[in-house]
Amino acid sequence: MPKITILPANVSAEVEAGENLIEAGEQAGVEMEAGCFNCSCGTCVCEVVSGMENITEPTPEELDVLDAWNRDPEKYRLTCCNKILRGEVVLRQIH
Repeated sequence: MPKITILPANVSAEVEAGENLIEAGEQAGVEMEAGCFNCSCGTCVCEVVSGMENITEPTPEELDVLDAWNRDPEKYRLTCCNKILRGEVVLRQIH
């Protein structure tokens, strides 16, 4: 079963494969910041500390938003439009 850990709170939860990252973080007990919930505002951006290979690939829309916020998609992702597929993902909230 996939696992998500949210920093700096350092809390974790096992979640179902295919769970949206923002919902997975809330299952771990962290109120995740988000604005639009449709991959357009960038409010939900988090640093992926580890496990990038365990989440969905970025869409062109997400890449545009990350570019607008000057965030490297190799290190940062939007939690509202990505899912955890397998393994462990460690995110750091930056807001």
